[in-house]
Amino acid sequence: MNKGTRKNNNRLTHNDAASELRQILSSFEKLHARRVESLAEVVRPEAGAAAIQRKVTTQRKTHLPNCIVVTRLTVL
Repeated sequence: MNKGTRKNNNRLTHNDAASELRQILSSFEKLHARRVESLAEVVRPEAGAAAIQRKVTTQRKTHLPNCIVVTRLTVL
């Protein structure tokens, strides 16, 4: 196997692994958002009906190129 072919195979393998990691990260973020929503449902009665809600959106970069995670939260 020549050097060019090896680099191409490594690049393809890296791209496949990065794609799988993006999917896992997306699933994890969705699960995390559901857990936060569940927690908000439990805490909301304690905070009272008069609590002001505001939505917060945060973005953070990951170690993967071209992958930014957006998290949306509701603050009571």
